[in-house]
Amino acid sequence: MPVKKTSRVAIYIVFLFHLVITGYPFVWMLISSFKSNKEYFANPWGIPAEWKFQNYVNAWNEGISGYLFNSLYITLFSVIGLLIASTLIGFYLSTRAFKGSKLLLGMFLLGMMIPIHSTLIPLFTMANSLKAYDTFWALFFPYIAFNLPLAIFLAYGFFREIPKELEEAALVDGCNIYQTFFKIYFPLAKPVLATVTILSFFNIMNDFVFPLIMVSSDSLKTLPLGLMMFKGNFSADYSLISAALVITTTPIIIMYAFLQKYVHKGVAAGSVKG
Repeated sequence: MPVKKTSRVAIYIVFLFHLVITGYPFVWMLISSFKSNKEYFANPWGIPAEWKFQNYVNAWNEGISGYLFNSLYITLFSVIGLLIASTLIGFYLSTRAFKGSKLLLGMFLLGMMIPIHSTLIPLFTMANSLKAYDTFWALFFPYIAFNLPLAIFLAYGFFREIPKELEEAALVDGCNIYQTFFKIYFPLAKPVLATVTILSFFNIMNDFVFPLIMVSSDSLKTLPLGLMMFKGNFSADYSLISAALVITTTPIIIMYAFLQKYVHKGVAAGSVKG
């Protein structure tokens, strides 16, 4: 019994240490967002002498609201397109085996091995030739493409474990393949959908490279690019930047808080069993 208690205490200590290491940067950023820029440098680790809530108002009025809307807009539509494409492909490959289906699945999964930065020049050239540069589509399709391999991997593994009797019962009831997918398989895939949503939402919201290369109009710039506007060539208001960073991370934290219970289920359910 004492051995079990000791091991449990050791585990809790490790978890607490990990919580402090990973959580303190956000707490420090939150505290810094209420300081003046002068106090930010004079007392970087302490509590603000005067809590300046005006930093958030200034960050919002300086344009962070527009960049936040752009990021949420492109992220929302990209995630929706990703969920539909990945679940449809995963469903078909797991339930409609055909000659070459394993090869096709392997080709999709190989996409996880392609470095994103190695595709920037070809994608930029392609966007220019298709007149898609500096448009919504220049970000929409690359975001779906680069998040698709992992999403298909999870969806394929999940749908593969669903009993075939469910589909047979749906066919008996007169459902076609589309009705079977949207009425039975898609609702059952909530854990995988939540996992893919969180991972892709985080990747897209925090992406800096694609918006930097693919768009130039201020009306299309996303949060990571917008944060650059708070820093000048010779000076920067870091308390204002901290407030802007808190605003940018809040949507991700809220989403994870609501969907965290599905994440572990989705990863476990989406794992392909040998």
